[in-house]
Amino acid sequence: MTVRFTVAGNAGPRLIGVAGRLTHEELAELWQLIGCEASGVCIDLSELRSLDPAALAALRRLRQEGVALQDIPPHLAWRIDDDFESE
Repeated sequence: MTVRFTVAGNAGPRLIGVAGRLTHEELAELWQLIGCEASGVCIDLSELRSLDPAALAALRRLRQEGVALQDIPPHLAWRIDDDFESE
């Protein structure tokens, strides 16, 4: 496994932590953790080290659906923000 997920706040707003390398192989688990209602979900990316193109596309999609992305590491923020702003 290249990534570790943590979840806090199951009863209210959920905070999902992502640590390590996020790849297409782990996206199904991330979607499952988010569930049907994306609003009220915040993804903490402070420990995200890298991501592949599929994971980048997923994070952009989640942001469009109202999921908050917080503490994006600077070495990844420009990729996520640049791609998000160009859509």
